Amino acid sequence: MSAVLTARELTRHYEVSRGLFKPSALVRALNGVSFELEAGRTLAVVGESGCGKSTLARALTLIEEPSSGSLQIAGREVAGASKDERKQLRRDVQMVFQNPYASLNPRQKVGDQLAEPLVINTGLSRVERREQVQAMMQQVGLRPEHYQRYPHMFSGGQRQRIALARAMMLNPKVLVADEPTSALDVSIQAQVLNLFMDLQERYNTGYVFISHNLAVVRHVANDVLVMYLGRPVEMGPSELIYERPLHPYTKALLSATPAIHPDPSKPKIKIAGELPNPLDPPSGCAFHKRCPYATERCKVEEPVLRLIDARQVACHNVESING
Repeated sequence: MSAVLTARELTRHYEVSRGLFKPSALVRALNGVSFELEAGRTLAVVGESGCGKSTLARALTLIEEPSSGSLQIAGREVAGASKDERKQLRRDVQMVFQNPYASLNPRQKVGDQLAEPLVINTGLSRVERREQVQAMMQQVGLRPEHYQRYPHMFSGGQRQRIALARAMMLNPKVLVADEPTSALDVSIQAQVLNLFMDLQERYNTGYVFISHNLAVVRHVANDVLVMYLGRPVEMGPSELIYERPLHPYTKALLSATPAIHPDPSKPKIKIAGELPNPLDPPSGCAFHKRCPYATERCKVEEPVLRLIDARQVACHNVESING
């Protein structure tokens, strides 16, 4: 099956002012991310706040230009694309944001907001647009009378359904969801997640699902990409990573996930310290100052992703750590 989204050594750097008479600093928010996403599959991107998840989302949806690297959507390279080509590429990749209320126009009726992608990108008549909007509303669990209502008249879960319906109006090849359930009540999260999965099965859309909630990720993801300070540290099939994480950072993340029936054979792993300052990242492995297994080599040499046990891991000591 061909990839609908391909990233190769994708980077996004920002120049940050450090004050008068001081040279500007460079923040490597995204620093060499590579992956492939196939139609109908879900890649989950996880990590602490500040690891580069949302920066990756903005790069994938063409909101921001990557500083370097290659990004292909449905086999077409984004870099060097013409204005018309970019318009088509933006149709093929859509985004659902974290806050459903902030992503909707409070002054515009829901039906008009859902029809807007069709107005801009298709030649459909008003009647045809209305039919398509109502069909999509039905698929996401909204009633016909909701067409004429404003966003403030809906609950948080309903607003996220509206945002998802809008993202799916053009039948995109890729959907990027940035923490789509974190602003919702726990009782509503499962309903919205199931809706994501139902729509994926119906349209065969590839999902990039960004989340810090590892319990949610386990429910939806086929593959998992674990990031730390802008770089991937472990990437592979979801079931493998959840059953036997190899990187020390992945182990710590999973051990911190709340469980109703915790496994006593899996001890809790605490990460010491805070995420390093991105303006002054540590040398070598970015995780070495917080890693209980760090050696002198970790302090000076940056590990690269290598294939171990059917997944990619960036750790010098992964074999000795995992026996």
